[in-house]
Amino acid sequence: MYLQDTLAGKIFNVLLITCIVLSVLVVLAYSIPSVAAEYWYAVNYLEFFFTVLFTIEYVLRVWCSPFPKKYIFSSYGVIDFLSIAPTWVTIIFPLLPSLALLRLFRVLRILRLVKLLQHLNDTHLMVQVLRNSKRRIAVLAMWIMVLVVIFGTLMYVIEGQEHGFTSIPTSIYWAIVTLTTVGYGDVVPETVLGKAVAALIMLLGYSIIVVLAGVISQEFADVKKQVNKIACSGCGMTDHAYDAQYCKHCGTRL
Repeated sequence: MYLQDTLAGKIFNVLLITCIVLSVLVVLAYSIPSVAAEYWYAVNYLEFFFTVLFTIEYVLRVWCSPFPKKYIFSSYGVIDFLSIAPTWVTIIFPLLPSLALLRLFRVLRILRLVKLLQHLNDTHLMVQVLRNSKRRIAVLAMWIMVLVVIFGTLMYVIEGQEHGFTSIPTSIYWAIVTLTTVGYGDVVPETVLGKAVAALIMLLGYSIIVVLAGVISQEFADVKKQVNKIACSGCGMTDHAYDAQYCKHCGTRL
């Protein structure tokens, strides 16, 4: 049985999530000048309290981990470290207050404390899908980069500086905004040819979204047909379904 499955483990997770949320609210409050000026001592004392608390928790995790180095350099270990390091850095080096914003990484720790297994399995599935389709997504991203450069340069030639396309980078920015169908409207084509090119970019944007959705959907279908390669800690077998929670051979929780 895992610690998070016990009553004490669940209580600990709830308390830790509460502290995480409160500590992030303290950071947000500190960014408001009026609050920081009026409640400076309270905000700083609270931040120091949460930093000490998370530092103790981090040290205990490293100490209790069977593989401390593996935990320290894991993604969650790095996030844990980033949640406490900025405060200590600002205490030791007071001239670097901007690093305190890194404390917002602390909120990411909530993700590993949410033990709803169906959500956790979906997360693993999504990671596997993105990993398997990274080459196709990379090729699509390169095509998008080429298109925005070409269309941005083209619009710079067509519209010119008098219509707001003051440089090629500005025109590329417009092409990205248009291709993604965001359309801020801060730069707008005014010539007939420019509007025709803009309409073409909009249609291409929708086409790219459809292609990307198709790639990911196909990968989802392929991954679901695969077996779970995680080895069971009880018997060592690996031929489990992708969403299996228990080993089908010995019943050990995966």
